Amino acid sequence: MPYQAYVTDTAYHYDGSFPGFLCCIFESFARREIPSAVCPPEESQMTLFGVRDIPTDMAHARRVAAGLERLGPIVQNRLTHGFLCSDPGKDLKLLRFARLCFDRGPRAAQMLGDADAAAAFAVEQAVTGEAHRYVEFIRFEERDGMLGTVIHPKHNVLPLLRGHFCSRLPDEDFLIFDATHGTALLRRNRQVEYLAMDHYTPCADEAELNWQALWKRFFRALTIEERRNEKAQMSHVFKRFWPDMCEMRADRPPHS
Repeated sequence: MPYQAYVTDTAYHYDGSFPGFLCCIFESFARREIPSAVCPPEESQMTLFGVRDIPTDMAHARRVAAGLERLGPIVQNRLTHGFLCSDPGKDLKLLRFARLCFDRGPRAAQMLGDADAAAAFAVEQAVTGEAHRYVEFIRFEERDGMLGTVIHPKHNVLPLLRGHFCSRLPDEDFLIFDATHGTALLRRNRQVEYLAMDHYTPCADEAELNWQALWKRFFRALTIEERRNEKAQMSHVFKRFWPDMCEMRADRPPHS
């Protein structure tokens, strides 16, 4: 059955958590309305509309989550992956997409001619596309008996990197620090946790720096200077990734 609703000039404010976002979906259906904006705390000062605070009620969140599960993995993943996006306004796009799917069923995820379905698809692709690039271009270094690296993603991609690197490095302890969002993915003793983290200190071990120097030498040996094309390089690896790749960084000063 269609879920009738009207567009309001009220913005929903919630706590920024995924259960809180699910409660916004619940509230939208309960009130038969589509809000003008859905704002996590970092966007709460950006709206000129009236405000409705949406408390996080786990019972409501579970009801919405159960409904999404019935809609299938494509719809679920579009919402859970899309929620990791850091672009302003993504919450409203995902809420409207959720309403569309509850109205039309799982096939709504494939209706990319619909503005709401297309917007949610673009949000998901922004996150998964960035995660895919980091799977390819993360460069670890050995420090303190484990592997470590720092990245500067636009979106919260750590949950999407977890499965790949845990299976790719099953016997290794490692840490991936997301400097943009101040969080880290830590795997130690086969246990995984997410940590708040302020900074990452690059390795100063001479042996590790020698390995990095060898990798840079190999990279440069493959380069034909006369055919260097920075624009072509940027089409394969966006330039914002370069500072986190040891072969693209300037040489560190000798360790004293």
